[in-house]
Amino acid sequence: MTGTNSYFFFWAGQFMYIGRAIDTSTHDHHAIQIALSFDHPFYISSPEGSFKKVTSVIIDSDQAHECRTNDNTFLLLNIDPMTTVGRALKKNYLTRHAVMELPADQTAQFLQDIEGCLDADVLDSHHVHDLTRQYVHRLSGLEQDAVVDERIQQVMRLLEERKDEEFKIEDLAAEVFLSPGRLTHLFKKQVGIPIKKYVLWARILMALQKVFETRNLREAALYAGFSDASHFNRTFRRMFGLYPSAILKNSQNVQAFWK
Repeated sequence: MTGTNSYFFFWAGQFMYIGRAIDTSTHDHHAIQIALSFDHPFYISSPEGSFKKVTSVIIDSDQAHECRTNDNTFLLLNIDPMTTVGRALKKNYLTRHAVMELPADQTAQFLQDIEGCLDADVLDSHHVHDLTRQYVHRLSGLEQDAVVDERIQQVMRLLEERKDEEFKIEDLAAEVFLSPGRLTHLFKKQVGIPIKKYVLWARILMALQKVFETRNLREAALYAGFSDASHFNRTFRRMFGLYPSAILKNSQNVQAFWK
């Protein structure tokens, strides 16, 4: 895969970057990260401090690491560790080691499919999302997503309609005739992420959309319900290991998609 374009894909509980990567100093982020190279092997530091040559790797949340990228084109998928798929990935790959290589055959096919999407005349972001979900589900051992309960769909619609408002779980539960405890349990089971974390992700995505529209971090942060730009910066940096301003660099070559 070649070219100077970069792509960002944002979904509740996940954030994916495709493009050129640069070497990083030692850093960590709360998201689990899957790092895949389209080109050649790269080097990732282990918890012991040595470097390992890899082409595909999963890195545990809050794990300090350093990456030597060799100017490769990467797919970097960040997954909230509180999601169902995040916890399953931890169980399958990260119980004994904080950095693990991923199956080569599954990964090669996934990258080939993604590259086909990027080379198409019109990029179908929904297909990219479907391919990514299928790949991650295969890695995690989870079954494909089931049909979401109508009551949970209604709660998600309410959260979307009232995205500028504070909410109480008790009020949402009353809207769909569930107890607060039952709503909390059912939402996590059906959506794969705790309801409060879902709202946080929704606000992050809302802010990012506004950032791309206005290039004004303060305006975007306030629009999405953060107290100020610093609050948004800290939240984003904690989850992904970089500040939101970093995604605007060379933004003339950046395409961003939300779901």
